[in-house]
Amino acid sequence: MNRNIGWKDNKWEEINNINISIIDRGLKFGDGLFETILIRNKKAILMKEHLQRFEKNLHLLNYNFQINHQFLEKIINQGIDKLNLNSNEYGSIRINYSRGLNIERSLKVNTINKDFDPKNLWIEFYLIEIDFNQISVHISETEKRNEFSLLSKCKTFNYAQSIQTLIEANKKNFNDSILLNTQNELCCGTTFNILLKRNNQWLTPRKESGCLQGIMRSKLLDLKLIKEAYLIPDFNKDDILIAINSLSCRQIKIVNDFQFDLDFNTKYFWDLLYK
Repeated sequence: MNRNIGWKDNKWEEINNINISIIDRGLKFGDGLFETILIRNKKAILMKEHLQRFEKNLHLLNYNFQINHQFLEKIINQGIDKLNLNSNEYGSIRINYSRGLNIERSLKVNTINKDFDPKNLWIEFYLIEIDFNQISVHISETEKRNEFSLLSKCKTFNYAQSIQTLIEANKKNFNDSILLNTQNELCCGTTFNILLKRNNQWLTPRKESGCLQGIMRSKLLDLKLIKEAYLIPDFNKDDILIAINSLSCRQIKIVNDFQFDLDFNTKYFWDLLYK
């Protein structure tokens, strides 16, 4: 049985059978937004928060319509049922929305104000394993995150910058990469937010750094388990550095040629967040 399925145009298909038009703006220009949601115990975790961020980002990038929450929740729940996970298995949901077909060759958007259109939507469902492994990271020397850009606030289809920093890191035998902003302030990773434990206090780069305002990061802030801070890449041996997103929680053990002394149980930390 195929455990990876998707929904598009009111049809359920295996992922490999879902096709996107060659003139879709999401494909041609990266002109689209997405959300990734964890499935745990056969439920979409923090679905309300993800859909709220999705809608907020659509407005931020001038899509200017209200999404149909009830419609999306219905598809998500159907997809979870079709994925047929065991109670101890994890899954992921990726909601994709493109601005639609590009009628002309230019970048011009023909219609800014329009209604939510299910034809521009597709949703993917996967069986996954949560990654708790320690990683090493390289601070990118070629790319900076623009703390003033609207795009830094949103999960868009365009991951070219993160891909380049990952290639850069892999060439130097690191697992992943961290980006600084234009002022060399610690910002975020290719696909993750950063948590730093120092002097028994959990910190995370402030939103003004240009870091993506991730759902897990927001949850920890709401629970007052972490606080925002101005952080630079100047670490202490007894610091604990964590890479976290909705689908993983990993300890960063090495940054460039600097190695941290302490080990940290990321799985225990992750489980505490979901109790």
